[in-house]
Amino acid sequence: MAGIIDLDAEEAPKPRILVISLEYLESFDDLINVFLTPMLDLALVQRVKKAATLTRLLIKEDAEPYSALVLTDAALTLPENLALWEQCLAYMRRTGATAVLTGQVASFGLPDDLDDFFRVSGLSDWKCGNYRRDIVVLNPTADGIRDAKHFNLSDKNGLKAAYNVKSLCLSGVKIEHRWYVPDLSEVGDGMGIATLLAQGIKGWDPETAGRQAAVAYGPVGEKGRIGWVGDVNNEPPSVKVILALCGLDPAKANIANVEVRQPSGPAAMRWDAGEGRFVKV
Repeated sequence: MAGIIDLDAEEAPKPRILVISLEYLESFDDLINVFLTPMLDLALVQRVKKAATLTRLLIKEDAEPYSALVLTDAALTLPENLALWEQCLAYMRRTGATAVLTGQVASFGLPDDLDDFFRVSGLSDWKCGNYRRDIVVLNPTADGIRDAKHFNLSDKNGLKAAYNVKSLCLSGVKIEHRWYVPDLSEVGDGMGIATLLAQGIKGWDPETAGRQAAVAYGPVGEKGRIGWVGDVNNEPPSVKVILALCGLDPAKANIANVEVRQPSGPAAMRWDAGEGRFVKV
């Protein structure tokens, strides 16, 4: 009958994501839009640039909660803003939201400020680590990947098994909280584990591959989470990581217009859960 909405036929509502840009600069739009543009296709995205507006949104308990808070700059890591960050933490603990640190955070966050930021967040072992370009390798056993329901790790259009990226890594991250680890197993070209993956190795130990995390995903209380993306250039494989941390399916992301920089071999790998190993696409 015309005019009656068939609720059974309705698509599931899109997740709500709040983008926090308290140090917004128009000159960085191109860098940030690399992940905001595909995000708009998959979620209802709002942006806040003023601390007062952020506070009002965080304390509004009758509104539909945000699934993710995306920090595009390092403003909330500054000592004078830690009280505001604690309001974010309270929101995350209450609603189960994930805060994703990306954009300019890794480029402009000061090591001491970031260390204090993670301490306040209950992740006092997380510290600034190496800053370099490496092959980073997916840890399929990590929390949020092993038990993911919003994406399929075996999808060839989803998260990459390995890719080349310049990033600020974190040290002190528990093995189960490391999504991507730098391949430090071979001195020189840095392709040790990546090369083994291309040869079809059945499993590997991320603890020995690299004791740092280029991408991390840790707990805030019982419900909240923090995601760290150390990529300073927002390269296409990292864009998919950002979306996955926000609770979105990276395989559905349209980033065709973004120039893709890929390493040979490992970028064309996917995780096959049935075989328990990486396989060629």
